[in-house]
Amino acid sequence: MLNIQQTQVQLATEAEALRQRVAELEAADAKCRQTQAALQVSESRYRRLFETAQDGILILEADTGQIADVNPFLLKMLGYSHAELLGRRLWEIGPFKDITAAQAAFSELQSKGYIRYENLPLETRDGGRMNVEFVSNVYWVDQQQVIQCNIRDITARKQAEAALSQSVAELRARNEELDAFAHTVAHDLKNPVHVIIGHAELLAQDIARSGDERQQFLRVIEQTSYQISMIIDELLLLAELRKSEVKTSRLNMGRIVTESVRRLNADIRQTQAEIICSDTSAWPVALGYGPWVEEVWANYLSNALKYGGTPVAAPRIEIGAALQLDGMGCYWVRDHGRGLTAEEQGSLFTPFTRLDQARTSGHGLGLSIVRRIVEKLGGQVGLSSQVGKGSLFYFTLPVAQ
Repeated sequence: MLNIQQTQVQLATEAEALRQRVAELEAADAKCRQTQAALQVSESRYRRLFETAQDGILILEADTGQIADVNPFLLKMLGYSHAELLGRRLWEIGPFKDITAAQAAFSELQSKGYIRYENLPLETRDGGRMNVEFVSNVYWVDQQQVIQCNIRDITARKQAEAALSQSVAELRARNEELDAFAHTVAHDLKNPVHVIIGHAELLAQDIARSGDERQQFLRVIEQTSYQISMIIDELLLLAELRKSEVKTSRLNMGRIVTESVRRLNADIRQTQAEIICSDTSAWPVALGYGPWVEEVWANYLSNALKYGGTPVAAPRIEIGAALQLDGMGCYWVRDHGRGLTAEEQGSLFTPFTRLDQARTSGHGLGLSIVRRIVEKLGGQVGLSSQVGKGSLFYFTLPVAQ
């Protein structure tokens, strides 16, 4: 009887222990189910992020470098299919050869656990080029090391940065031009104003001078005032060039040249220059804006009148044009003056540079305005010169079809 009771107690104890064990197992199973559910939620969330990310993502096996997964954004970015990338090593794929270079770079990633590349070129399957930011790091997943590579297309950002840099450079150049502009204009306006003031004072102080002397003073005042007016006109034209857009049309270049020569008749008579112009009817018909192109001719001709002569001979100026091999019309003014050194040629067509400040009181706006005009009309300016043999200044313009 005692043995039966002991057996019953022992069975009851074991049953209780079994119930506790079952309860523990059920609790552990519930916790395991919760963990699995949380993992599934986490995996689902990660998968959604992976699938919808707007950056390219690669998952690599850390020990081999083989691609274990790739997100849709990167496939679209590069033009490859999932099957073409899966299982291949990163450095074996064309677009990434420049980034990883060789297995040495992968070894560096394995040892450091992190690599970042800025502004690297990446080539798509169809040969397109882009700039990317490439970031890789190593981490553990299910007791296995993997490498995640994030690839971001920064082409638009780099283009914006380049545009900003260009704008800053242009602004800096404009500021430098303004400094030179202020100095040049102040100097070139100050001199003729002093001439006017001086001659006006002489007229006011000495009314006993002869009529011829007074007339001479008045002519100096008139000529100097005209010089100031020309400076102001060129300043207005310079301002117009900065902000204006014009519609180009077919140019009657012969008429434009004739008008430019007419504007300089007084200088031509004074210098006793000889002007020789080829048959303008045979010239290529250019596209441009007449008033601006007239200023180009006037500047070139004015410089030829100033520098085209020699101490023993008046200026001899030739005007001509020809069609270039590239289809552009080339128009030129040739003089037979002293010519220009290589150093002098290098400084021309820049703002506020004179051809010869020692020989003339002219201002330094002309050739820089010529360059701005011609480039805005789609052409180029240039010159050919040799010391002792004169200079040829030319400009090109598109030709009417």
